[in-house]
Amino acid sequence: MKISRIEIKDYYQFRNLTLDLSYPKGHEKEGKPLDKVCFIGQSGTGKTNLLNLCRMFTADCNLNADMGNIAVVSHFGNEEVVSVIENGRFVNKEISENHTDKKISRSEYYSDTNILISFPAEININLNQILQETKLGNPMDYLTPDVESGKYPGGEHFEDKIFDFEKQNVLAVWEIILKDIKTYKEEELKYSQQLAKAFVANIEEGERLLEEFKKWKKEKVNPIEELARKLDPLLNRFNLEIKSDFDFESAEDLKFIKIRTLNGTEVPYKGWSTGTKQVILTATPLFNLNTEKAVILIDEPERSLYPDIQTEIVNYYTGLAPEAQFFFATHSPMIASSFEPWEIVELEFGKDGYVCQKKYYEEENCTDNYSIDPRYLRWDSILMDLFDIGIEGNEAFRNKALTKALYLRAILQKLKSQDKIETEKGKKTLEEFEKLAKKLGWRLDEERRERIHNNYEEAQTELSENRLEFSSDINQLRELLA
Repeated sequence: MKISRIEIKDYYQFRNLTLDLSYPKGHEKEGKPLDKVCFIGQSGTGKTNLLNLCRMFTADCNLNADMGNIAVVSHFGNEEVVSVIENGRFVNKEISENHTDKKISRSEYYSDTNILISFPAEININLNQILQETKLGNPMDYLTPDVESGKYPGGEHFEDKIFDFEKQNVLAVWEIILKDIKTYKEEELKYSQQLAKAFVANIEEGERLLEEFKKWKKEKVNPIEELARKLDPLLNRFNLEIKSDFDFESAEDLKFIKIRTLNGTEVPYKGWSTGTKQVILTATPLFNLNTEKAVILIDEPERSLYPDIQTEIVNYYTGLAPEAQFFFATHSPMIASSFEPWEIVELEFGKDGYVCQKKYYEEENCTDNYSIDPRYLRWDSILMDLFDIGIEGNEAFRNKALTKALYLRAILQKLKSQDKIETEKGKKTLEEFEKLAKKLGWRLDEERRERIHNNYEEAQTELSENRLEFSSDINQLRELLA
């Protein structure tokens, strides 16, 4: 299933809002549902509420009787279906097949895959709360190896193939996610124990069993190693990796996954950073669960992640589930930079007080008509153009510094005209100017310092790197003081 359009008549802060979530004219996927969508906007504009709306229509759950009319256009394979909520009840749950009179149910359509995977912003908090309520120190104490397959305390939604990490017991969900890993570990442990006994009792029997074990290892895919291949590229950024080698001796060791530093030191769960937990709790389900037809919701993917990882996390998640449709809600310019402009839904308050969408194109929704593309913008430009930040820093301090920079610039120009740059006053003024330039983010390398000494007028336009040009700052200050 993929959502291509949402029409809201009345839903919390939304009134008469239509969101087109399909590729625009001129795109190679023109008219098809977007593979990923990013909700951005001021606090209170309803980003999380839109994620919840996607959850309702995808999973047929959490309806409110006081909701107005809402329509969602979804695509089940090649079939387009319009579903409607009227007074808290769904309309049109069945799907026609190949435009015939035959109908298939949602459960039939999802017979071989999962429906929904939803990650709240507070996934770490939810897990910690469960651990406190159950008086457990870490997930390893919950994930016991003797839980019978298929009998998990997660609730009725498990058989509906819905994985909601906000509503469900996160640990119970992990019992299912790690089932293959647990089964593999149990079999490997069984061979290990049998080998130990066999070599003591009979060398020939031990060697026979060893060959059988080697054959099993060769034929059987190690799910831990597969998981490591997917998670390690990102965990390596934390100086960590999945511990995939065999070193457990009893059933008590068959719990959860283990990680270690790149130099081999095992890190217990209590030593995991919140960023590490965030990555493992979200990436592992996307790797282990069937996501071919799933809708995946991720609220605030930037949580506890350093900016350099934020720039990669969207592509990383979508790479783990390439056939799914993703919906993200974020406050991060780094996250937004991973999206095409038509994939971004920027929400803002309209004059009537209700939330509307800020469009990045004029007239027809066509790729050529978009005036903003976050993939090409610098972080400061994304903050100003997408996140509506009207200032470039702490105005009180920055304007004071710019005023002093303008003053020092005037003194240096005067000294230059008098051929007094090399005097004690000139050197002192230049040194003060350089210190101030560093505070303003103007990166002066040795070559540029030399150019300042030799030709100040020529060098002034090269005082900035990856920041606004010095001349632009001065012009802005002049406008401010005018």
